[in-house]
Amino acid sequence: MPLDQIDALLRRALRYATKGHRLLPVCVALSFAGTVSAAYPVTAVVVPATLLAAARWRSISVVSAFGSALGAAVLMVVFHHLGWSQLFERFPQLANNETWIRIVGWAATYGVIALFLIAVSPLPQTPALIFLGAVQHDFVSAFAAMLLGKLIKYGAFAWTASHFPERVGRGLDRILRRAERANGADEA
Repeated sequence: MPLDQIDALLRRALRYATKGHRLLPVCVALSFAGTVSAAYPVTAVVVPATLLAAARWRSISVVSAFGSALGAAVLMVVFHHLGWSQLFERFPQLANNETWIRIVGWAATYGVIALFLIAVSPLPQTPALIFLGAVQHDFVSAFAAMLLGKLIKYGAFAWTASHFPERVGRGLDRILRRAERANGADEA
């Protein structure tokens, strides 16, 4: 499905969910589906949901982090049962992908700490989930690392969306004014 259709579908689902008491369950479901399918980033759920219900930014970020961490744990279990041979048979391009190789290296070296850092960052998490799912059986620690990382990341996105443009806009205006004054001083 093209990205614009996915985006339209997400927006419709979130608008529907804001009518009544369905927003948080829909955020959990969409975050889970986005993580399991890798069809869209979960931030495409968190930011629009927060813009639709800014006062609920904390609960939106928490339930979205939970749905995404649960999806990541499910993926790890699936990859654990698939094994390396079936994985590379289905996706032979993984063996030569630079990002895949780097993330697998981090996961091999640092384990769930790498998973936490990947969860906080914009890096793709699927390679680390595949690797850790295949070699590690501690799904609870992986779930906790993903949940904590996603709480931080989605909390930051939700806070920013809930305070935009008043606080964020004022901060950007101050930065731009300082830069203009600094440029004016440099020219003088």
